Amino acid sequence: MMILNSIALHQAASHYTRHADLQPEEAEGTVFLVGDTEEYTEPEDSAALYKGLSEKYDVRQATFGEIVEMSNALYEAGEISLKEHAVLTFDYDRAANNLKRQAPGYVPVDFTMFETVAASNGQRDWISEFGARAAKDFKFGNLAGFQSHTKMLDILERLSR
Repeated sequence: MMILNSIALHQAASHYTRHADLQPEEAEGTVFLVGDTEEYTEPEDSAALYKGLSEKYDVRQATFGEIVEMSNALYEAGEISLKEHAVLTFDYDRAANNLKRQAPGYVPVDFTMFETVAASNGQRDWISEFGARAAKDFKFGNLAGFQSHTKMLDILERLSR
């Protein structure tokens, strides 16, 4: 026999509240307590960090090393997660070279994991690169990759202002 409403036994004990100091007995019969809503404003430190990085670097003409420097600064300031930092700083050149050496079978010498072409000095339009990665992910149904690369686009576009 299957009990479909077994979760109801647990609902009475769970209370979600913004008020951390409120005791469960004070919230009896309440599932959610919502305080006054406040309009979100970006912290000044956050805006200053992005502004400073956008003045120092051009994400439309940056080397991979410069992307790593920007990502390090954002991660150390708590502006991006470790996952976002990892996605931004994953070294596609190194991975492609490793595949050329280690993969069983033939891998063409000109194989690359990038979607866009870099300039001869290594500079690349990273907004176009991550846009192309997101589009490819979506085309092939990789929704997790699409979401991840779209988040990187948001970060890079904020750095391009």
